[in-house]
Amino acid sequence: MDAELLDAGCLSLLKKEGSAVVGLSGGRDSVALLHLLHEAGVRVAACHVHHGIRGEAADADAAFCRAMAGGLGVDFAEKRADVPRYAEEYGLSVETAAREVRYEAFRECAAECGASCVALGHHRQDQAETVLFRLCRGSGGHLGMSPVARRGDGLVLVRPLLAVPREQLTAYLQARGIPWREDASNGEAGAVRNRFRLEVFPLLEEIMGRDVAPVINRSARVAEEEAAALDAAIAALEAEDPQGRLYLPKVEGYPQELQKAIVHRYLRRSGVPDLSEDAVLAVLSIMRPGNPARVSLPGGRFARRREKRLFLE
Repeated sequence: MDAELLDAGCLSLLKKEGSAVVGLSGGRDSVALLHLLHEAGVRVAACHVHHGIRGEAADADAAFCRAMAGGLGVDFAEKRADVPRYAEEYGLSVETAAREVRYEAFRECAAECGASCVALGHHRQDQAETVLFRLCRGSGGHLGMSPVARRGDGLVLVRPLLAVPREQLTAYLQARGIPWREDASNGEAGAVRNRFRLEVFPLLEEIMGRDVAPVINRSARVAEEEAAALDAAIAALEAEDPQGRLYLPKVEGYPQELQKAIVHRYLRRSGVPDLSEDAVLAVLSIMRPGNPARVSLPGGRFARRREKRLFLE
């Protein structure tokens, strides 16, 4: 059954919530997700983000998505942004800027629709690429994407296809005669993620003689379970004051490794994107008297020390 492609826990959550926004790019993955959720009886609205990058092709993607949503009888919203200008303004890569713009657009759309969940079409290969990318970048904490992730702004990201191979989604769409749009930039080796997909993974599979995505994803799942256990243990330490600020005298009483874990959890729960060990160490540095009391973080955020408290602004 086609519904079996959807993660049972994610589907149960979406049905319980009553409605969800689907991030609809027009590509294979998001198109498959929209149809699967619609067939499963989830009340969905589609949100398409026009990044202001690909000219007529992006306009055609938006028109395609609008027509598809109309054909299914689901609500549709198109959000437009100037990603290149946003990237320049905040000193971000175009990839990172596009992701931040998308999530803000999804948050707005969810608020307009009265939904708390946004469903995304990430699949098994996307997960493996994310794990390898974060490993190479030196990220701490969760290496993979979670099937259900609660952001600091209250938005809940749900990924019902995270364990599904891309080939199964293609087969599902072809069997149903459902069209999708191909983003020409996905076949170009310019962006880092594209190079992982086009160059790194084929080489890894040639070396290992098998599909490496399931193995990488299993390792990420085990790491996430361990991280969840650590997260629960840190929460029990009650290192934050009633205003949600880190109470530094308490944090500084723990070993360095635990301090890093506490700070990483605090930054992640506060919605700081693209967390790396460098960001965590930078925050740890301002905890010490005599050092600068303010440091910049990804996403235009700042960490500040004041009166033995650490908070974000």
